[in-house]
Amino acid sequence: MIDLSSWLWPGAGLGLLTELQQVWWYFTLSLWCVAGVFSLSFMAQSAHKGRYWLFFSLSFAGNMLLIGALDALSFYIGFSIMSLSAYGLVVDSGSKAARRAGRLYLQLAILGELLLFAALILRASAAGGQYDWQSWQQVPLDHLTILLTILGLGLKAGFWPLHIWLPQAHPAAPAPASAVLSGAMIKAGVLGLIVFLPAGDPQLQLWVPYIIILGFFSAGFGVLASLFYRQPKVILAYSSVSQVGYIMVLVALAWTADAAAVLPVLMAYAAHHAFAKGALFLYAGINAKQRLPDYWQLLYWSPALALMAVPLSGGAAIKTGMKELLASDALPLWLSGDVMTSLLSVGAILTALLFLHLALALQRQQQEYQYTAGPNAALYWQGACLVLLLLILIWLPWHWQPMLQLSQYTLAWPKIWGLSWPLLAAVGIFLLVRWRQWSLPARYYNRNSPVLGWSLRLKRLYQPQRQWQAPEFKFNWRDIERTCNRLSPGSVVGSSALLLLVLLVLIALLR
Repeated sequence: MIDLSSWLWPGAGLGLLTELQQVWWYFTLSLWCVAGVFSLSFMAQSAHKGRYWLFFSLSFAGNMLLIGALDALSFYIGFSIMSLSAYGLVVDSGSKAARRAGRLYLQLAILGELLLFAALILRASAAGGQYDWQSWQQVPLDHLTILLTILGLGLKAGFWPLHIWLPQAHPAAPAPASAVLSGAMIKAGVLGLIVFLPAGDPQLQLWVPYIIILGFFSAGFGVLASLFYRQPKVILAYSSVSQVGYIMVLVALAWTADAAAVLPVLMAYAAHHAFAKGALFLYAGINAKQRLPDYWQLLYWSPALALMAVPLSGGAAIKTGMKELLASDALPLWLSGDVMTSLLSVGAILTALLFLHLALALQRQQQEYQYTAGPNAALYWQGACLVLLLLILIWLPWHWQPMLQLSQYTLAWPKIWGLSWPLLAAVGIFLLVRWRQWSLPARYYNRNSPVLGWSLRLKRLYQPQRQWQAPEFKFNWRDIERTCNRLSPGSVVGSSALLLLVLLVLIALLR
C-alpha cells in the first residue's frame, strides 16, 4: 500500500488490498500487455503510430490507476484519464466514420464524467469530506446518488440503454484498441459500481430486481441487434452489450447481503470475458486485412465456443455458477429461481446464434480476398498473441481457484446435457434459417444509428456555425507601404526609406 494522504487529500492511497482489486489488476494488465505486443506489428505501417501509442499509454495508465485506487478521488482521476484518452484510439484512422464515432464517444464520456463527479461529491459530503472506501462503506446511500452512479459508470460499462457508443466506436478503432476497450475499459465501469455502492445498503436493495431485469434485457437486446449487421466488429460490439448484461446481473446480486458468494463468480466472468473478447477482436482485425489459411479458424472458434458455454470451458463453469446463485437467492417480484434459470437457457441459445452469425460474417469478409496469405512474420507474431490469450482461456477453468470448483461441478452428465442442449438448439435454428433462406428486406441491415444524428445536433448546440459578417475596414500603414512599393520605380528599399522619412517628418510637424 502507498499512503498518499499527507501529499494529496485525506484517504488518498494506492494498493491492491482486496482480492477483487488483485484479480482485476492481473487480468487487465495481461490483456493490455498482449494488446500492446499485438500492436507492435499490427500498427507498424500506420501513419499515426506516435499518436496511437501516446493515447494507448495514457489509457493504460488510467486503467491501472483506477484499479489500484484506495479512494474515490484517485479512482475518478484514473477513470477520467482512461475515458478521455480512449478518444484518441477511436479516431486513430482519421476517417469520417471515425470522427463521427469519436464525437459521440467524447460527448458521452464527458457526460459520464459529470454524472460520476456529481455522485462523488454527494458521497463525500455524506461521509464528512472523506474519500476512502472504508469511510464510504459506513454511510447510507440515497436514491439520487445511486442513480447518478449507475448512469455515470454505466455509460462506460455499456449495458442497454447506455450502450449507444459501443457499436460506433469499435468498428472505427484499430483491433488492439477495440480489444482493450471491450475487454478492459468497460470493466472499469463494472468495478466502479461495486466499490462506489456498498453491498447490503437498504436503499440499494430496492434497485436490485430492476437491475437484474435490465441486465437480462441487455443480454437479449445485444444479440438480437447484432443479427441486423454484417460487419464483424459491429457484431462483436453488440456481443459486449449482451455479455455486460449478464455481468450486471451478477453486480446486482453482489449488492445483496450474500456478496461473498457472488464475487468469485463475478470476478471469473469479468476475467473470462476480457480474454475471450480480446482474442475475438484481435482475430477480427487480422481477418479484415488479409486472406487467412483455413486452420486459422481454430483461433476464432476457441474463444467463441468458450463464450457460448460449451461443456468443459470456462464459460460453462460461469453459467453454471450463475444458475446456482439465481436458484438459491430469494429475489422479489416474479424473479424466481426457475424463471431466472430459464432466462439463462434462452440467453445461451441467443449467444450461440450470435457467434454463428459472426462466423458467417467473417467468412463473407474472407471471400473478398482471392489469395491465401503466405508466410508472414507479422502474421505469425499476431497469431502468437492470439494463441497466448487462448492458452489463458484454457488454463483458467482448471487451475484458477474461483473457477476450478465450478468446472469440476460441470463434469456430471446432467450438467453436460443442460449446457449442450441450448447449443444444439441454436445450431438447429441457424441451419433452418440458412436452408429456408429467411431474411428481412435489405434496408433493415447495416443501418446507421439515429444516435449519430443526435450527436451532430448536440454539437451544433455547443459549437454553433459561424455566421457571415461584413468585412470591417481597417486602416493599415503596412498595406499602404506595400502599395507604394509596387507603384514606385527603382529600389524597394529606397522607396521604403523615403516613405519612412516622410512619415517621420509628418509626426514631428503634428507634435
